[in-house]
Amino acid sequence: MKNLPNGNSNVTFNNFTEVPYIPYKIIKAMRESTSVEAENFWKCLKYTTIDALDKPNLTEQEKKTLIWKGNDSIEDDYQVFLKPLIGSQLTDTQSQTQLRLFRYGGTPTNRMESILLYEFDIIVNEKASMIYYNNILCARDDVMEVMLLSVLNGRDIGIGQNYLRYDRELSRTCQSLTNISNSKSFFGKSLVMGLLYKYPDLGGGC
Repeated sequence: MKNLPNGNSNVTFNNFTEVPYIPYKIIKAMRESTSVEAENFWKCLKYTTIDALDKPNLTEQEKKTLIWKGNDSIEDDYQVFLKPLIGSQLTDTQSQTQLRLFRYGGTPTNRMESILLYEFDIIVNEKASMIYYNNILCARDDVMEVMLLSVLNGRDIGIGQNYLRYDRELSRTCQSLTNISNSKSFFGKSLVMGLLYKYPDLGGGC
């Protein structure tokens, strides 16, 4: 017999035990994709020059090196964080070019399904805010957002039901806003994507 934590062995409910893995799965999808868009996203993070997209692709190890592991007090050595706040002072161009990914919220549609929302904060240093994209000078945060959407919109990350989506029909909270700034040296945008999460769990079975 299977005993559920909620003590209910008669009615199936959504089980949320896999939810904490989702940000990791999203970054893993970006890291493992060999598409031009994914490679360009990582180049936008690592190379803060205006010709960043002309630089060599990052190796697997170089990509991993950019991701904060959660056990270092010096956070400005990293550029990808699975949390909304950074404790370190961000003082240079490299440390002020980053991605922060975290769960923004969630809404149940019924006892079996929920819509989970994930926020991607794309932050760029003001001095490195422009980049050549297809030989046209463009905003770096716009290019990074386009690369994220190209790889992740409609992607199956292996958790939940259906796909990670940028879709107002899924949730009206899905949107992109330029709303990050310290009014001096960095700015950026928040991109919100959604995922239909369904993981039925029923106790009492053999």
